[in-house]
Amino acid sequence: MNIPHNKFCVLPWVSLETSPIGTVRPCCLAEEEIVNDSGVKFDLNTAGFAEIQNSQYMQNLRQEFIDKKQPQTCRKCFREERSGRISKRMHTLDRLKHMIPDQDWTADAQPLMFLDLKLGNICNLKCRICGSWSSSQFAVEELANLGPNEDRKTNHHYRMLKQGAWPRENPTFWKEIDQVVDQIRYIEFTGGEPFMIQEHFDMLQGLVDRGIAHNIEIHYNTNGTQYPEDADEIWKHFKLIEIAFSIDDVGERFEYQRTNAVWKEVCRNIGWFRTLREHYSNIRLQVCSTVNIFNVLYLEELAQWIDQQSFDFVYWNMMHEAYYFSISTLPDNAKLAIANQLQQAVVDDRTRQEFSQIIDFMNRGVGLDGNILRMRVADLDRKRNQDLSVTEPEFAKLINYVKT
Repeated sequence: MNIPHNKFCVLPWVSLETSPIGTVRPCCLAEEEIVNDSGVKFDLNTAGFAEIQNSQYMQNLRQEFIDKKQPQTCRKCFREERSGRISKRMHTLDRLKHMIPDQDWTADAQPLMFLDLKLGNICNLKCRICGSWSSSQFAVEELANLGPNEDRKTNHHYRMLKQGAWPRENPTFWKEIDQVVDQIRYIEFTGGEPFMIQEHFDMLQGLVDRGIAHNIEIHYNTNGTQYPEDADEIWKHFKLIEIAFSIDDVGERFEYQRTNAVWKEVCRNIGWFRTLREHYSNIRLQVCSTVNIFNVLYLEELAQWIDQQSFDFVYWNMMHEAYYFSISTLPDNAKLAIANQLQQAVVDDRTRQEFSQIIDFMNRGVGLDGNILRMRVADLDRKRNQDLSVTEPEFAKLINYVKT
């Protein structure tokens, strides 16, 4: 695959990401949703893929990359690259290099080869670093805690809950999928929790029935709480199935950070997936660990657990938003202590290099005083009858947190 320069990204040409509420972005890290010529966000209830791909917004974005600019909406990737990390832009270039032919790059769209499908926000967990955008359980919790004078139907969380149902209420979207599947080579299913969304299995069965599944690679991000018993009868027909488990911590801390999850059950499910991998050569298992304020002090233990699991690929993901849960905004005294902890961690050389880049990413950010962080932690602790000081006493002390 030839590219014009080393800051180039192929995603604006060959990919679209459907958000959990039916809007569209060039990729999951883009800071802006794609808009029409009137500046209104495209909605998959009314817009088609071709219209979105050929919009002036996407033409402009592609031209910026051709002109060797760094588009504002893509700044998360470039921020990570300045810390020496492998960004999504770089990872995607490597991941798709065998699929994209050599070509001349113009501002025109290429065939839609990659779909990142977030088919609503159905999820059984309410992770602390998530929100109503991606979790129906998070939205339900927020609605249950509304004040007596707050209007439920005009509330943000109510809107997210309603809009998150778009794939089940929009037959036009599935017709759009049917029109492009012959050119699709790679699909990501994230969430919500994709294994709880039956429509995606129906879609995959349709690809099997059309005889094109063998051309397509599938990637999942799953919270690990679900093991779809009969999925192997569908998956065995595809070129590749990657299953990436979102594991940010271990044991009691994992359950605190991902409320409703049970650590022993997740470990059991990972074991079942390992057995599945032994039977099917197209199965690959991965782990994606999102580094955030809740787990950064405990990454050594997480890394040691990961080393015992025989994953085919390990990815350390940096949390950017919400900003108060990003390690880049931690108070400076906390950053110093965390850097010292990570530098002394007993890990292999590759993980040590990752930790070094994590430290650099953390220190490049502007540290805050921690007030908003403590307020947000306290709010969730109150709603869930939990206490950071009990589950993560070392980190709580570091940020001067006391449950109120």
